[in-house]
Amino acid sequence: MEAEVHILFSSDYYEVCDFRCLCNECTRSKTEYNEHLSLCITRSGNFYYNAFRNTLDTYTGSVLVSKPGYDYSVKHPGEMPDECTIIIFKKAFYEDIEEQLHLKAHWFFTNKDMQSLLLKTNPQVEQLHFALLNAARQPIPHKLEMDNIVMDILEEVLARFSNYEMPQVLPARLKKHHLSTIEKAKQYLSEHISRNISLEELATHCHISPFHFSRVFKLFTGYPVYQYLQLMRLKHAEMLLSTPLPIADIAFQSGFNSLDYFSAAFKKQYKLSPTGYRGSHKKTARFHK
Repeated sequence: MEAEVHILFSSDYYEVCDFRCLCNECTRSKTEYNEHLSLCITRSGNFYYNAFRNTLDTYTGSVLVSKPGYDYSVKHPGEMPDECTIIIFKKAFYEDIEEQLHLKAHWFFTNKDMQSLLLKTNPQVEQLHFALLNAARQPIPHKLEMDNIVMDILEEVLARFSNYEMPQVLPARLKKHHLSTIEKAKQYLSEHISRNISLEELATHCHISPFHFSRVFKLFTGYPVYQYLQLMRLKHAEMLLSTPLPIADIAFQSGFNSLDYFSAAFKKQYKLSPTGYRGSHKKTARFHK
């Protein structure tokens, strides 16, 4: 199996890698040994991850959590090579979070028959992932910004372990015809988050009818398009609240045309007003200094 792997960013505790499969006709890869805790977020394509009697069907909208100490192999169905962002946590960091978060008592980390876990992303993880790639591709990435986004992704992913359900298995035909549709839609939403996007505009961009697009999008993501975009916008706004930008500017940059509507939507999602959220996080930051 041929692949191109670039390290986008490296810290003392983790690496962010860009993985791109280059195979035209992919067969099953050689068995490899995983030494680190890692999060693999699939941007495009489809692959089967085989580890310790389990086979996980991985495609856009999923994050593969792998713990150290197991063998694995990968296989692609048909002609759907993948592109992924992989966050690899170094041994010292894994030992630290193992202690801090009591991972040794966690059902996934104590199950010796389970090397990897497949989770569905949510709009918040997708928005953080988009922000991570943007930050990593700057000429000189800001270390603290990268650290904060990686920690937020890890927290969002670990939070999804509660009430865990295996992602729905989608028919091969649906993936073959519409994986690229969902990939295009997500990219378009991320790049135009502040715009007033219509369903027709989005469906036209993806070369599909609006009615069919709505159904396909919900099948892949579990969300109606509007709700998905709303949650992305709120996550974007939450991240901007750590900056000195005025709250009105944050609302408009996040795609909200009304400050009152933004404040109400934010409070409903985060249980605090934007002002209250900013104030509580400033106090937390001062406490940890």
